[in-house]
Amino acid sequence: MTPSTTPSPGPLPSPPPDYGSPPAGVDLIYVQVTGYPAWLIGYDWQGYPRATIHLKEVDDGGNIPFGITIAPDGSAFAAGEYTFERTGRAVYQYQLAPKTGPMVWSEDGAVLCGVNELSTTTDPATGAGYTDFYLMRRTPTTSPITVARFLHVNFIPGDMGYNLYACTHWLDRVLAVRTVCCSYSGATTLRLSDGAVLGTWNRDAGQPVFSPDGQLIADPTWDSAGNTTSTVVSTLLGGVVIARYGPGVTFRAMSRDNRYAVVMVVDSGGPVAEVIQISTRRVVWRDSSSRNINAVWARPGSADIAIAFTASPHKVQCNSSVPCTNPESNVVIVHPDGISNAISDDFLTIAQPWASV
Repeated sequence: MTPSTTPSPGPLPSPPPDYGSPPAGVDLIYVQVTGYPAWLIGYDWQGYPRATIHLKEVDDGGNIPFGITIAPDGSAFAAGEYTFERTGRAVYQYQLAPKTGPMVWSEDGAVLCGVNELSTTTDPATGAGYTDFYLMRRTPTTSPITVARFLHVNFIPGDMGYNLYACTHWLDRVLAVRTVCCSYSGATTLRLSDGAVLGTWNRDAGQPVFSPDGQLIADPTWDSAGNTTSTVVSTLLGGVVIARYGPGVTFRAMSRDNRYAVVMVVDSGGPVAEVIQISTRRVVWRDSSSRNINAVWARPGSADIAIAFTASPHKVQCNSSVPCTNPESNVVIVHPDGISNAISDDFLTIAQPWASV
């Protein structure tokens, strides 16, 4: 008999530590606790634990069937039908429209933005029809409202759609990204307040990286093997070039002040993460080994960046009778002066829509 290679479930993790309620006015990075996905630990940008949050309304005993999204400054949360204020208290419950994509938080947690897709079939025999795309927004305590229709097409899309990438209350802008299959084929910049189209960007297909506020784009060119041969960093509107990079540099994310970026560079031991100043290519911080990036957080109004590196999956017993595998991460906080702080605790990272890579 061939012995089983499936690892057995580990012991149920210890209950989440209680670090109290989040301090007012302090930006926090939130992560899920291994085995307790409805429990969140908030760390400040020096890497110290400062808060413990329990999202009771979405705690089913170990699994959350929908993702948790968090305001970039850590001031609010959303999961499924529920919205929570900074202490984890549910403040609103509503049901999303069927074709509304994930809603994205503004940098200050005051607004959520999304896209609603409505298709109308005019000929059931052929499937012909038309589709309208609408910008939606809401506050944490209100239902979504329709801001404006920003696109009408005389067909029903198959694998084409729009997702909100950036929602900035401070700049009164949103960035809606057009996806086809598994790549980006365009983007539209809209005014948040009235839905007016400010500009568009188009390409055949690719995997560009946008800044968190949607103002910059790092657009790569690949060879036939899928390797990056060059990258141009420019403003999305107007196309003003800020920097050009050659082969061996792959952009993964940008800081909230649009001055720094997380990149992967070719190294003899495998790709290595670096934080660089975009305009000068100056290396601010370099990782000590080759490892994959799971997520990146960008602090609002700052150049601070937190990088979650994927650790080895850890088999744990979920907070229920069903075992599960949780991908844990190691987080490093990088400041523009090159000083870094590592968070040594084991946890699940939350890859937020505005920061996932």
